[in-house]
Amino acid sequence: MTDPAPDAMPPAPGAVGRPITANDLFAVRLVGDPRVSPDGSRVAYVLTRLDREADDYRAAIWTVPLDGGAPTQLTSGLARDTTPRWSPDGSRIAFVSNRASEPAASATQETPNVPGLPASTPAKADADKPLNQIWTIPTTGGESTQLTRQPHGATAPAWSPDGATIAFLSPTGPDDDPDRRWTNAPPTPIADERIIRTLRYRHDGRGFVNNRYTHIWTVPVAGGDVCQLTGGDADDDQIAWSPDGAQIAFIANRTSDRDTNQISALYTVAVTGGDPQPIFEGSAYVASPAWSPNGSQIAVLGHTNPTAGGAKNAILWTVTLLGEQTPHTAGWDRSFEDAGMSDLASAVDQRPIWSSDGRAVVVQASYRGATHVHRIDLNGGDVAAVTSGERRVVAVAATTDGSRLVFAAGDATAPFELFVAEHDGANERRLTDHNRDLLTTVSFTAPEEIVVPSPTDGLAIQGWLLKPPGFRNNERYPLILQIHGGPHAMYGHAPFHELQLMAACGYLVLYTNPRGSSGYGEEFTGITRGRWGESDMPDVMTVLDTVIARGYVDERRLGVTGGSYGGFLTNWIVGHTDRFRAAVTQRCVSNFLSFYGTSDIGATFGEYEFGGTPWGEPDLLRRHSPITYVDRMTTPLLIIHNEGDLRCPIEQAEQLFVALKRLGRETAFIRIPEEDHNLSRSGKPSRRLARLHHLIGWFDTHLATSPP
Repeated sequence: MTDPAPDAMPPAPGAVGRPITANDLFAVRLVGDPRVSPDGSRVAYVLTRLDREADDYRAAIWTVPLDGGAPTQLTSGLARDTTPRWSPDGSRIAFVSNRASEPAASATQETPNVPGLPASTPAKADADKPLNQIWTIPTTGGESTQLTRQPHGATAPAWSPDGATIAFLSPTGPDDDPDRRWTNAPPTPIADERIIRTLRYRHDGRGFVNNRYTHIWTVPVAGGDVCQLTGGDADDDQIAWSPDGAQIAFIANRTSDRDTNQISALYTVAVTGGDPQPIFEGSAYVASPAWSPNGSQIAVLGHTNPTAGGAKNAILWTVTLLGEQTPHTAGWDRSFEDAGMSDLASAVDQRPIWSSDGRAVVVQASYRGATHVHRIDLNGGDVAAVTSGERRVVAVAATTDGSRLVFAAGDATAPFELFVAEHDGANERRLTDHNRDLLTTVSFTAPEEIVVPSPTDGLAIQGWLLKPPGFRNNERYPLILQIHGGPHAMYGHAPFHELQLMAACGYLVLYTNPRGSSGYGEEFTGITRGRWGESDMPDVMTVLDTVIARGYVDERRLGVTGGSYGGFLTNWIVGHTDRFRAAVTQRCVSNFLSFYGTSDIGATFGEYEFGGTPWGEPDLLRRHSPITYVDRMTTPLLIIHNEGDLRCPIEQAEQLFVALKRLGRETAFIRIPEEDHNLSRSGKPSRRLARLHHLIGWFDTHLATSPP
């Protein structure tokens, strides 16, 4: 299957279509994870869609010529095919798929996902969900070959430099890993109990993981037995082959006290086997390893304050194999990462990209609502922006010689597509236009940027306002204040279906980046530590008051909502003001004291961010917990929470709901089964829709045109 080449079509029309609807989620095509072929002629990428009939996600691997031409679908898209990785000779692409496994030594014929062709549902690998495995397919198309049949699945394929072997990640159970078999375990299980001996025994999105850890494996491409390279009770991630094929670098925490620290360190392991060797350990919080072309150094992103996590800037480091560390951007007050938010983007493994001569590195950095590609001179430390504009770049790749870059970018009025440019950003050109039909039919509202000085210290607080279709200055409209999660993330120049939908339903939609957000310098990001609620609420309220002063906001019809940290701040706001007529708190935090012991990050992130422990600083944690002020909450509050959320456990919502009911306040509680913390971005499509209907329905009920 092919799409028309972007250059062969007329320019996309402006905002002339109908308002967006909830069901338009099924029309959006999610473009991401571009990877350039070794000869620099083509780029492989992933195209994902939400399948209404199957209530699931479908994804296919596509390719498109860098010099222009029509994109071509390579895999069927009848399952979820992701993570395309070119073989060194460019003849095959390895990818991850949850399609049904084939009998050993057989292959499956790819069938293009042509419109009108019934979408088949892949067979289940177990009773609940199919498992991801590693497959390869010729780049010219044809039959795919299954490489792995791991009992717990396989992800993250990485080709060896000679193309003979693929390394990958796969979890092991205690019975699979000789390093972790218990000498004191009963010979046969007597029940379905979980025996917990470590602090980190659960992880949102993975579940209870005490007895299962992810390790590095290899498999011959020509066929043969898999080989496990690492083991033990530590998770390994982000593998990268050395240029000579002798070692694999990876990220893990293999320190002796790893159960109680927050270190994220760099290691290597020999492909022939042996113990992992620490390269950048100690006081480290690093990620995204990438080898230099000559194999003498590894670039990583991070900092040397592991306790602080995302509150500190991620800077670029290079590390020699002897552990000599050189920071390259410590004097540049930006975080080298994509901190943007969107419900129309897929997360990818993003690494620094070395120039072919080893003198520079290309990375992403976020600043004032935008994420762009930057080039860093490793000798002089100069930083130069390669891409520009009010948009978010979510992924970047480069040709082998570094002469051209391919990146996925989108803005507030257009979903992500692929673009190609010279190494310095010149001659930028669009490569894909998969969302053209959507943009021809549907009107995305362009936001208005607002910058307001904070009332506490004059810091500039950035926000955006979406206006409903047909907006008129002489009318008054209900307004919904949206608060992002994190808190160390940022709203900005990116497509956001939920925000557009609220505007399409007749609301002014205001979203801001209060202090604590990324993209405004490290001091701005970290200033909320131990001051949640007190340091940030004034920022969002000041931006709100600025918009109200314009005269077109109906102050009797104000709503507020947010998820995760945004749920916390929603709870805090309605406990400190009665200005809002309705509120919706989602996957929220309400009680710092209980969060500490029930969240998968409570004893790490929570201890740092909230300012202490329940036994050491109980008064401080109680003071900043919204549940402390529940008796002051009079705003009708809808609570939406996911039952499988281990990041903000549902007990946080249960406490709030019970207290509000006991006080006789207007409230309702929506419990969404099975979903983890990321429902709004990656949950089952039907549940994403249900959440949107409850969210906007609550505001429709309470912010009616003629309020009581």
